[in-house]
Amino acid sequence: MSISLSRRRWIALAAIAWMMLVPAGALAGRKVGPRIRLLDVRDYGATLEVSFRVENAFDERIDEKLESGLEISFRHQVGVRRRRTWWVEKGVVQKKIFTTAIRDTLTGVYTLKRTVNDGIVETVTTSDLDEARTFLTEVRDIPIELPDWLPRDQRTELRVRSLLETRFWLFFPYSYDTSWVSQPLSGPVEERQEKEAEAPADPAGAGEPVAVGGGGAG
Repeated sequence: MSISLSRRRWIALAAIAWMMLVPAGALAGRKVGPRIRLLDVRDYGATLEVSFRVENAFDERIDEKLESGLEISFRHQVGVRRRRTWWVEKGVVQKKIFTTAIRDTLTGVYTLKRTVNDGIVETVTTSDLDEARTFLTEVRDIPIELPDWLPRDQRTELRVRSLLETRFWLFFPYSYDTSWVSQPLSGPVEERQEKEAEAPADPAGAGEPVAVGGGGAG
């Protein structure tokens, strides 16, 4: 009896360890993890327009699942928060953009869908795998409405990240996420242009143009 119970315990422990290591093993061959690139924030005062893309989002395993007809979905999170000295950060605005792709294995056509906060905003079809990848990993011109009371300084920032969500191995989730990438919201385009116009001219002519966006991964 004791031997039987001991074997059962070892089997249970081995099964738990295997389930915990599935996501890590799936990503073991990835040299560079997924990351946010080309973050661009256009600030018009009451509204932002946010664009970015995810690099290194695909490996052979994910491509195989996509081509086999499994639905692949990304969740892109865009939020504005206010950092506070003695309190936790205060979330101001948040949007979730879902991009999904599924391939009809009979016709070879991918159906691509984009939703923002559970509302469908775009559905297209394509036969091109690269086009499907681009659709899944790019976020373009997402509007973010800001409240009037929000201060505009280094403590107010926009943050973005992306997660891949799908299911392998008997419905156990296979997912990973990028790091958060943030950018301060110091003031809208109009205010920066006014400050630039009021600034003294650069005699060397080396002044930089007004920045209306930013990029880079955190």
